[in-house]
Amino acid sequence: MDFVYLLRVLLKRKWIIIGSAFLAAVIAWYFTKDEPREFRSTSQISTGFTTNDVVKVGEQNNFFEADTKFDNAIVTFRSPTVMSLLSYSVILHDLENPSQAFRQLTQDQKQSSVYNAVNINQAILVFSDKLNSMSVLTSYKPEEKKLLEFLKLYGYDYNSFANNLNIYRLDRTDYIQIDYRSENPELSAFVVNTVYKDFVRYYKYIRNERTSESIDTLRSLLEKKKQDRVDANQKIASTGLLNVDDANKSSFDLISSLQQTLDDEQDKLTTNQIALQSVNNQLASVGTGSSTSVVDNSDILKIKNQRDKAYQTYINSGSTDQNALNQYNSLNQQYQNKIKALGSQSNDVSGMSAADRSSLIQRKNDLEVNIKAEQVHIASLQNKINSLQGNVNAQASRSAMAQSLSKDADLSDKEYLDLLQKYNDAVDQSNASVNNFRQILVGQPAIEPEPSKKFLIIGMAGMAALVCSILIIVFLTYLDSSIKTPAIFSKVVNLKLLSMINFTSLKNKDLAEVVANTSTITDKLEKNRENKFRESLRKLRYEIESSGKKVFLFTSTKKGQGKTTLIQALSYSLSLSKKKVLIIDTNFCNNDLTVQLKGTPVLEKIIADEGDDHLLDEIQNASVNVRTGMIYVIGCSGGDYTPSEILPAHHLLQHLHKLTDVYDFIFLEGPPLNDFSDSKELTQYVDGVVAIFSAKHMIKQIDKESINFFKNLNGKFCGSVLNMVQLETLNDA
Repeated sequence: MDFVYLLRVLLKRKWIIIGSAFLAAVIAWYFTKDEPREFRSTSQISTGFTTNDVVKVGEQNNFFEADTKFDNAIVTFRSPTVMSLLSYSVILHDLENPSQAFRQLTQDQKQSSVYNAVNINQAILVFSDKLNSMSVLTSYKPEEKKLLEFLKLYGYDYNSFANNLNIYRLDRTDYIQIDYRSENPELSAFVVNTVYKDFVRYYKYIRNERTSESIDTLRSLLEKKKQDRVDANQKIASTGLLNVDDANKSSFDLISSLQQTLDDEQDKLTTNQIALQSVNNQLASVGTGSSTSVVDNSDILKIKNQRDKAYQTYINSGSTDQNALNQYNSLNQQYQNKIKALGSQSNDVSGMSAADRSSLIQRKNDLEVNIKAEQVHIASLQNKINSLQGNVNAQASRSAMAQSLSKDADLSDKEYLDLLQKYNDAVDQSNASVNNFRQILVGQPAIEPEPSKKFLIIGMAGMAALVCSILIIVFLTYLDSSIKTPAIFSKVVNLKLLSMINFTSLKNKDLAEVVANTSTITDKLEKNRENKFRESLRKLRYEIESSGKKVFLFTSTKKGQGKTTLIQALSYSLSLSKKKVLIIDTNFCNNDLTVQLKGTPVLEKIIADEGDDHLLDEIQNASVNVRTGMIYVIGCSGGDYTPSEILPAHHLLQHLHKLTDVYDFIFLEGPPLNDFSDSKELTQYVDGVVAIFSAKHMIKQIDKESINFFKNLNGKFCGSVLNMVQLETLNDA
């Protein structure tokens, strides 16, 4: 949008803008002229939410929770309960001390049904009871509803206090500030001091209620956890699993001891078996003379010690270390192989005497007895070990159960102790005074009223109306898509512009006198419009004269563009320059030219099949002289038909160029292209086409189709005229 044009639009409507601002200021003054003076009182409360200079019980306050605590306190201040307690306190002051009442009712208020429906003495008792019990009136009860209306009559209801009471936290401090404005300084001071007292009372009450409920809840939970703890310990005791680990440890120790004894006995048995084998070999080889070599037993003893250590490791692991068991089996196999290898050897018994042989036989008998005894002992030890290992395996599952029950018991103990700590803290807090609210600034009656905002309100109202009116005008101008300026016309229509004709009022005026500048007018602005109108016509006249064409069709895309008036004005202007003009009304659908110029409707009847002289004579006889010897008009009857439908086979329009010898210019008016096809039929009879556009109208899609028709006239299109342009935008580029 053109900024210059927008500025001109605003300047054109400056009185509307100024008038709306002035009217808004007057209205604001009217509503604020009787505004009562207000007195403000202030009180400050220290909360203790962000300071640690007081002795506290339990955990210290978390600074990150301070904002939440401030919000909670402010919401409690503004709660209906605290506001109701404040209402009761103020109304009791007025009812119990009529001479010192903050507000006095008018006679009309005292005669109202609300006032007469309330018994003052009974109301005092009810308000006192509600104040002491910290309960609120309810509208469900008819009697209490009357008291609520009574409070509203005095202006002591919830909404009245909530609208004028301002409670907020002072930035980055520990203080809450309370402000109240009223018409009475004593009332303002009373409210800010009383609301603090009522808040503290109510805060202590709800805190004690919450603490009592918390203690009761903790006590019941504590009893349940205590019983769970006892049940867990009793369950362990009743299953006999308390000493399972000790029993398992004793069994492992006994198995280890018996296994050691078993190994020793097996070693003895093996040794005796080897010795017996050696004796038998000696006795068998007495007559053979064979001999054996001496065998070194150090490797056997080394393997035996390693085997014993592996077995001890396996036993200490609770018979679960598979690697230790595999190592034991491998070393035991090596040990047995060594023993067998040793038994296969025999000593040299050649040359043995009879006494030695008898000694060998006795040695053999002793060894056989020892082997039998050791085998019996080994079997007994093996049975004991197997029995103990069976008991250990059976107790393994009992050990897992014992561990699970033990963990449950430990968890119950921990939960019980934690809950006991919370319970003790809650009891300590309930017995201690933790109310850290302190009134550090007591509200005082104000000496002077607050500065009046009347002038500020009036100024803001006027400014708001000024801005709103400007925005509305700008918005409406933005929505206006009419081709009101030459710049917009050039962007939207994009046709050659011959001239711009400004708007001028022709009501009760003679158009010929306006064009000839012979009209009498005293209005300076209107005079300026007429001057511009004549100059614009002269520019258009020049374009027509310099075009080199004689016959013109004036048409438009839609009706109401000013074709009829413009043809007449242009004809008058040409007559002033001594040009002879013939106007032919070919607008059959709307023959305004015929009516306004009082032409004879003969166009549909003229047959041009005679010689040139006879045609000229007939035209001169049929035409009406509008201006003496200079402007002539041929009218039409008009109707719902096109030129090709109504005109005869040899009609006048086919011979227009023959008339140019007599007339300097011939003007035809065609119907709108959007609605009729007449103008398209008429273009074949003329030298040039002039399109008329009104600056008040918008270009739509159907207009664009007609504009394309103008562009495709193959040189016949002379240009367009922007009509009815506002005077202030006439020179816009």
